[in-house]
Amino acid sequence: MPATGSPLVLVISSPVQQVSLLSSLLRTLQAAVRDCAQNTEAGRSAFSGQDAPVLVAATETEDSGLRIAFSFRGPSGSELGEFDRVAFSAFIADMASALKTSPQRTLWGTPVRPLVRASDEGERMRLFLEDLVRLGDVTVAAGENKLVISGGKVEASFI
Repeated sequence: MPATGSPLVLVISSPVQQVSLLSSLLRTLQAAVRDCAQNTEAGRSAFSGQDAPVLVAATETEDSGLRIAFSFRGPSGSELGEFDRVAFSAFIADMASALKTSPQRTLWGTPVRPLVRASDEGERMRLFLEDLVRLGDVTVAAGENKLVISGGKVEASFI
């Protein structure tokens, strides 16, 4: 069972998912989280050495679906609570920013205005959000910040 204080939690409404969708989501999530973390002072320091933090996931099924709790671990497997807080706060802030700047879509799913190619970090966040939407009803939470996608609609609560 994952630690209750895990800073980043993803809840997918269905515990059964296509492997390709879940695999893609985990890859894009890892890339986006690491990029966001590396853009912090703590992250630049932590990722500059050979013993960089490793993103780990603990999963469980519950009534609301599949719950995946993410955290970083040090080289000896030690928990990195403060680093997690900083890294996942940066991730949630970047997610909120990406959502605010995303183009509105038409009834046919195409953007109203052309997409502007962002930096690699922005591109990775965009890919993660696209993968996230494909999973159906999902919730991403870090601390008091939460993003809920349900029925094709996005509800964000960012503090």
